[in-house]
Amino acid sequence: MKILLLSIAVFAAAISSLSAQHIKISGMLMDSATSRPVEFATVALMQSGKIIEGATADSKGRFVFSKVAPGKYIIQGSLMGYTTKSSELIEAKGEDLEIGIIRLSPAARKLDEVTVVEQKALFEEKSDRMVYNAEKDISIKGGDATDVLKKIPSVAVDIEGNVQLRGSSNIKVLINGKPSSIVARSVSDALKQIPADIIKQVEVITSPSAKYDAEGTAGIINIITKKNTMQGTNGSISPNFGQWNNWPNASINHRMKGISIAANGGFSNWRNKRYMQLLRSFTNADTVTKQDQTQWITGNGKNFYGTMNVDWDVDSLNRIGAGVNYYNGKNTNGFDIMFQESTQGKLGQYFSRDMSRTYDWAGATMNLDYTRLFKKPKKEVNLLMMYSFEGEDSDYDSDLLNRDNAVYYRERSYNISNNREGTVQFDFTNPLDSISTLEMGTKTIFRKILSDYRISSAVDGSEDFHDMPELANIFDYAQQVTSAYVVYSRTPKKKWGINLGARYEHTFIQANFLNGTAPFSNNYGNFIPSLSLSRSLKKDQQIRLSYSQRIQRPQFFYLNPYVNQADSKNQYGGNPYLKPELTHSLEANYSVSIKQTSINASFFLRQTNNAIEGINSVDSSGVLRQIFQNVAENSAYGVNLSANTKITKKWTVNGSLNLFYNILESQELKTRNADWMYRINLNSSIDFGKGIKAQLFGFYNSPRVNIQGSYGGFGFYNVVLQKEILKKKGTIGFGYDNPFNRTIKWRNDFVGPNFVQTQDVAMYRRGWRLNLKYEFGQMTGGSPRQKKRISNDDKKAGEGNN
Repeated sequence: MKILLLSIAVFAAAISSLSAQHIKISGMLMDSATSRPVEFATVALMQSGKIIEGATADSKGRFVFSKVAPGKYIIQGSLMGYTTKSSELIEAKGEDLEIGIIRLSPAARKLDEVTVVEQKALFEEKSDRMVYNAEKDISIKGGDATDVLKKIPSVAVDIEGNVQLRGSSNIKVLINGKPSSIVARSVSDALKQIPADIIKQVEVITSPSAKYDAEGTAGIINIITKKNTMQGTNGSISPNFGQWNNWPNASINHRMKGISIAANGGFSNWRNKRYMQLLRSFTNADTVTKQDQTQWITGNGKNFYGTMNVDWDVDSLNRIGAGVNYYNGKNTNGFDIMFQESTQGKLGQYFSRDMSRTYDWAGATMNLDYTRLFKKPKKEVNLLMMYSFEGEDSDYDSDLLNRDNAVYYRERSYNISNNREGTVQFDFTNPLDSISTLEMGTKTIFRKILSDYRISSAVDGSEDFHDMPELANIFDYAQQVTSAYVVYSRTPKKKWGINLGARYEHTFIQANFLNGTAPFSNNYGNFIPSLSLSRSLKKDQQIRLSYSQRIQRPQFFYLNPYVNQADSKNQYGGNPYLKPELTHSLEANYSVSIKQTSINASFFLRQTNNAIEGINSVDSSGVLRQIFQNVAENSAYGVNLSANTKITKKWTVNGSLNLFYNILESQELKTRNADWMYRINLNSSIDFGKGIKAQLFGFYNSPRVNIQGSYGGFGFYNVVLQKEILKKKGTIGFGYDNPFNRTIKWRNDFVGPNFVQTQDVAMYRRGWRLNLKYEFGQMTGGSPRQKKRISNDDKKAGEGNN
């Protein structure tokens, strides 16, 4: 009898338990302003402050928790662009529950116009990166991406658009988390094609975790462009004009019922002017020869940049995205050169040169992405594919004239290159609990580079050109990089958080030449660890300690063996035998917020082995040739200090100091060069009310060392006044760069075994800007899910075209 009663009790308990597992709680999320369903929001089932289960609202805003045990719960709905909202306490007993509607309030509501609830700071410090909110900065209007990067602490941009992070040019620049083939070819050229008006944020990651490609020894700069995050259709038109650059651009966005379309494009018509004087003294068999070369350079270019992205939320758990990024440009520099040489005080060679150098390129990047979400919040799988191609023609025409201005020698050259790249990437993110996450993935990149160059000459100055086969070649280069990573992160609120990762990358290389040079192949593997510890302290303080190891593979700009000898006395070329750089990086970061002031201090140490440097050598005829070589160790240690404060409610000031000691040492060249370097930034914004704002910005870069000398220091400043018009739908702004200085001047110094050289440069940079913008369309609440992108941050890109 007891056994029977016990069996009945067990059976009843089992039935009760089974029934409890099938209690269903359902409801609906709705926009409080428009009474429309909020689709694809995250919904959490919470008990005693902890998340028990997660779900995603469907396209009609409906959500269901189908297996809920008896108890008391709170339902919480959240989505980017909305304020998180929780239901009242509900009790699940034995019957299914329909809790009705939970209304989410948009973070930015539209009545007659959009009203921003909370104004973001210009600079924000995150746990693993610094974020610059470029859309809040009026002084960059009408410029390009180089004007944006100039504003960021620890980032230095020279007059040519070359970028350094904490004194190193070994960085990776991404656009919306993705690489671009034009960025791989030249960072400076890429930045000049992106209008500042379309940039929303810039993220600076100085200690990337193992989930990022191991490239970029100094870190990663991610440029995030503006994108529609609301339902409906809107856009903007910005016809910007300036003394040195016209940058008209436009954007349009549409999102409705799970489909989001975003497109933008711009056209740049730029020009520049500069003067250079080069003085060189070299020794040949105890004979001292001096060279004096002056040149006026005038440049102009026309560049187009356009993107289009389409995202389709198939249902609440599946998403497909596709996009294309296209660019096309032609840039020309004209050179008027005078050269004179003297040996032991006696006049020697003399000539003047009329030269034109043109870079003409076009390319595109296409991507296809698939994302699979799960009912468990933040658990997802991503399959990403990308293909890019680019063609470039690099040509020059050169005429030498004697003292009677008669042409006695002519030369012309072309270098046709073709770059193709394909990528397949798989990522899996799995939250282990509310504070721990495991990430893992794999990736393969296929690259194919072809460079065909020819040189011909007419020795009598006629049109009868003859090829010079000894200077011609075809360079065929293939590279494959396969990698895998795993990252564990844990972020408790009151204890130390940790991000621990490991990555392995294997590289395969095959290179062939047409001119009889022996082909070569190479393959190597690299294990890349990363570790970051962080903790939030009392009174809005945060500390972070991190270590990362990075690798920097040379890309086409450094590898192409073509020697550009447009200037017969100053030539440069690549080196196909370069090896990758390896860097160890340590960083300690401290940040604190005190009322209206935020302060950040970063201490860093970086050691790069096998560093790639451009090495100058002068031959017996006085020709300087620069070739890239693995000849140095590059060490740097220093501090980056930045602060942002509100002096009054309408007056904001922020500034930064980047100070570090850089050591370059080469056993092969038996040389060492070291010095302190710094960069100072200052930015001040005033809101006068009635839609009128003003901003003043300035920076100074100290001289920076290289293995054979130093590049000169220089400063830059500008002032901007902006007024809102047309009921805040439009803005008009006027800016002036360097109003008290017609030119920016600096001096470069180089020393070699048999030569000493100085180069004085003056670039004309005083100029005005007129910035116009008109926004149109309607916006209502709603926000698309965040989207993961391919980031091929594994290449050392070129720094412009010298």
